Order: sequence, then C-alpha cells, then structure tokens
Amino acid sequence: MIYSSPELNYSASEVGRTPWSAAGLLASPRSPKASQYLLYIFLTATSMGQQPVEQVWIKSAPAPNSTVARIRPDVHSAEIGENEVTVRSAGISLAYLGPLELSPLPRSDVREFVFKIPRNPAPETGNHAHVPLDYIGVFVNGVPIPNHFEAASYQGQNLWHYDLVARGDDGSLTTTGAQRTAVTHPAAPGLLNKLATTRAANSPIIGFALDGYPIYGPWSEAKRIRSSYQLRKITTRDRWPDGTLLAPGQAGPPVSREYPLGTFVEDYEYVVGSGDLDQYNGRVTAGTYAYFLSTDAQGRLAFPYLLAHEFQGRYTAPPPAAMTNFQTGRPALLRFKAVRHLEHVHERPMHVMVISPDLATFAHIHPEPTPFGDWEVTHTFPLPGRYRVYSEFTPPGANQRIEFFDVQVTGRAQTPEAQPRPRVVLENAASLHAGQDVELLFGVKDPIPQWQPYLGAWAHVAIAGEWLSSFLHAHPAENGEGKIRLSEVHSHSPEALGPPPNKIRVAAVFPKAGRYKLWLQMQVDGHVETTPFEVRVSESLKTAAKVTKVPAGAMEIRITSNGYEPMNVAVPANRKVTLAFLRSGEPNCGTKVVFPELGLTKEIPLGGMALVEIPPSPSGELRFTCGMGMYRGRLVISR
Repeated sequence: MIYSSPELNYSASEVGRTPWSAAGLLASPRSPKASQYLLYIFLTATSMGQQPVEQVWIKSAPAPNSTVARIRPDVHSAEIGENEVTVRSAGISLAYLGPLELSPLPRSDVREFVFKIPRNPAPETGNHAHVPLDYIGVFVNGVPIPNHFEAASYQGQNLWHYDLVARGDDGSLTTTGAQRTAVTHPAAPGLLNKLATTRAANSPIIGFALDGYPIYGPWSEAKRIRSSYQLRKITTRDRWPDGTLLAPGQAGPPVSREYPLGTFVEDYEYVVGSGDLDQYNGRVTAGTYAYFLSTDAQGRLAFPYLLAHEFQGRYTAPPPAAMTNFQTGRPALLRFKAVRHLEHVHERPMHVMVISPDLATFAHIHPEPTPFGDWEVTHTFPLPGRYRVYSEFTPPGANQRIEFFDVQVTGRAQTPEAQPRPRVVLENAASLHAGQDVELLFGVKDPIPQWQPYLGAWAHVAIAGEWLSSFLHAHPAENGEGKIRLSEVHSHSPEALGPPPNKIRVAAVFPKAGRYKLWLQMQVDGHVETTPFEVRVSESLKTAAKVTKVPAGAMEIRITSNGYEPMNVAVPANRKVTLAFLRSGEPNCGTKVVFPELGLTKEIPLGGMALVEIPPSPSGELRFTCGMGMYRGRLVISR
C-alpha cells in the first residue's frame, strides 16, 4: 500500500513503525520529507477554494483494486450533493493528529465511514442536539472525531465521565494530564500539537462537525483562542455543575492525587466571559460560526478540546428504521423522555419490559439516548392487542423509578419463536403466600456450560400479576448479602459474583392471591434465554400484628416502591440517634436495611417497622441501603 505524490513515495506500513518525535515536530528520522509534506497539506488546506467543506479534504491516491480501496488511508471520496458533502474513508491516515483522533472505543477491523456534512449549516434556534455517543465529526484526513467524554465513567455508573484525553496523558500534552501509575504509555504528540505550539495569524481548518460548521486550529487574528470552560472549585464530587445534589452512592471520588481536578468532564463548568468561546466551544469568525481547538498558554490541549456537549448548529440524526404506529411483525419505535445521563443500574441506564395483560408475551429491552434528549429502542410485537410497557431507570439525585404506559398493537398474530429447554426449575412454587416476603428458589437442573453473567447478575426475574395488577423486577440474592460495599452498589463483575450457583434465590413480594407469571432470564454462550413460570399464590398466612407506632424522639424513614423517603436525613453529631424504618405493604425491596460502615443489618417486615440505633458519630456521612443495594439513603451528620 503506497501513498503517492509528486514529492513522496511512502509506505503506510512504514508509518506504523516510525514514531513521531516527542517535540511534536512531525519529523520522522527515516523520512523527514514525508512529515513535512503532510504538514504542508494540513496548513494550506483552507486556501484551496471558496467552499472549504468541498475542497479541504486530504484525499488518498486511486487504488489498483477493490481490496486495497477498502483500506486506503485518508479520504476515499468527497461527493458534492445539493445540500451536503458525503465523505468516505476507512478512518485511517498517514497524518497522525495526536490523542484527539484516538478512539476510546475498540475497533476490531477496518471499515468504511460515511459522513454527511451539510454544505450550508445554520444555527439551531430551538433545543440544541447533544453530540452523539460515538463520533462528533471528521478530521480533514478522514479520521473520525470521537466523543471522548462519554465512553467511560467512574465505576461504570454513567454519572462522572472520564476525560479520556487527559486521562491518557502525563501532563505534557494536556492541561490537566497528570503523572499516574495508570499512564504507562502516554499518548504521542501529533499535527494538532504542532499547530497548538506554532504561532500563526489564522489556523487552518482541521475538520468539520456533523452540524456542518468547520473546526479551526487554536489561532484567529494572531490571537490564541481560549475556552470558557473552567475547573470548578470543589474538593468533593457530590453535585453536578448544574447544581444537582446527587443521591447516596452517586457521588464521584474526592479530589485527590489519583483523581485530581480535571479527571472528569463534570469537574468543569462554563463561565461566561472567562474565555473567547461560547458554551459550544465556538465563535463567529470571518462571517461564519466555527469551533476551535482550545489550548492553554503553553500550547497544551485544553478542555473541551474541539466541541463541548452540544452542537451549536442544526443537526439531523439518521432516522430510526422503525414505525411509530404499532403493527405485529414489524419493528416499532418506542420513545421515552428522560435526562441523558441516567445512572447505569445492572449495566444499563434504562430497562424496559414489554408485557401483554394476559401475560402471554414478555420482552426485556434497553433503549439508548438520542441527541435530542429522548431514549429510543425498536421492538417487534408478536401478537395484536394491548401491551403495557414498563420503564425502569435511576435519575441523578433520585432513587430508582418504574413508570409505565399502554400501547395498542394491530395486525396478524406471528408464529412464536421456539423456546429453549428449561435449565432451571422453581422448587417452591407450591408454598407461595400473598402479603409477605418470600424467597423464590430456582434449582439448576444440570451443569450449564458457557453460563455467563447477564447485566451484572447470574439471572434476572420479572414478575407480573394477572392482568398486570402488579409488577416487580427482581435480582438474585448474592453471596455476602448484607455486607455491601458502597463502592460496588449497582456495579458488578463476574469476579464479584463468584462461580455459577446451584440455586438462584430471589426475594419477592406478591401483594395479593392469584395467578402470576415469572420470567427468568439468563445468558448462555452469548444468548439470553427466557424461561417462563406460572404460579398460583395463596392467601396470606395469619401473622401477629406489626408494630408501626413510632416512638417519641425517633426519626422516621419510610420505605416504598420508590425507595427511602427521605433519602437524606440530617442528624446531630456525637449523639445517639434512633431511626424508625416504616415499610409499606406494597411490593418493594426494603426487606433489610444495611449500614455498611457500621456492619449493621436489620430485618424490616412488610407493612411493619424496625428501629435502628445509631451510636454517637462525628461529623460526616453514613450511608445505608436495602439488602440488594437498590434503595439508598444517607445520614448527614453535623454539629
């Protein structure tokens, strides 16, 4: 594979073996002419025509055959349409730009990228679209511009997002990079670093955002352009930049040497007038809006680097390949309204269950966020009739919520898919009673080869009452229940789960007698298997009357299907405190309350009360959770 030009014959495989110099001068000891040529193209790209979006691209040489064509470096083609320019590339280039081109998501093979860049971008006058999760634009050499700010988060919770550019730097290339043990191979400088340290009257265009606006280097009118995003003056990470007080268990790590300010995207806030760029990291230049590469006075890359969180211009996302009216056998689009960054609970930000009232059909699906503040997923309904759609999610600053709505489906019944042979049996189906905590005991029939955790657990169970009179999404009780580490709440791994169990134990509550349907889901060899069980729940057993009168001086905390109310409880320091936990009679996960730091666990009967004595404690916080870690609360202890 040869990249040819009048001045250059240079093998792409040689590029892969030859590192750029540490000073960012782009001079290869093997072939200085190559790097000089690429830099010349880069610095003069904007002088090639009146419409840069049509002319600016660094294009590859023609390929001798189709195999080579697919893996050529740089831009394969830039097709000019009436309203857009379609840019195609394999996402690779001879011109290494630096850490901003490095994808945070693994790419296992070469593929063709297709970018559609508007020829006549326009400012958005309504709600601005959030930048996509994967790519936000394309560099002039055909390499995608990745979204570095949402690919990884602290403990996988989707609340405190790593700045992966700074996270992979030792402080030489980025403003907030820092030496740490995790940075064993810091990112190498590239062309963008050269632009950042080379004073110029006006920087060239280095790429285009998907809304059509150009992205320039860091200089304009002989001035270095500065971002208006500043580090917040914080030592703890319990609030978002917009002021949202996060719920217990949602805080990030305290500011420290391992997690200095700038580790997370949420460490920054937009401060009007503190720099030269707006909240989108752009400004008007030469009569048009443009984004800029933001750097500091030393020429190091500075947050947010290229674009911030939203597009300034109108952005049209690819339309979903689904219908908005619901017909059997055809993909239908389900759309939900929620904040963008929901907490990841069992590895997903939102769990959606689709159930028919006769309990004949069930599906467990997971929507993804759109740039416009919605959550979308496609689903194919097998049978006509009415369905109930349950949405389970955990917003920042709140406990888990379950909301539902009904949809009507028309069309002909589809042939049901063949069900796998059941691998488990419900051993105590005959001894289930309403109105009390029960433990569903599923026995594994035979050893299951290639049994893999699914959504952070060995199995998941959904339970619905006849005609959807009740609904519960339950998870197995794991070994060591009651010894929950708050750092692991809602974040599980195969190692933490231990070996596959012989029994699956699931805590549940059936609110009244009648027929119920259970769906147990497990993952075998990469495929999710759903096993249905139908049970008949008997009338409740007579039990002793539950004590629910709160003693004088006790602080009351109620437990409902929405969690602890209140979640944050202020208590005095250095004084003994009595907490009265009152659990409602509706199905909920409040069987136990656990204080991990105190090593304290207390059983709470359904519809009853439990008193918990908290010893005198210094100022600070004490967290508490339910036995499964799904409900969380916090004692704020102060003088």
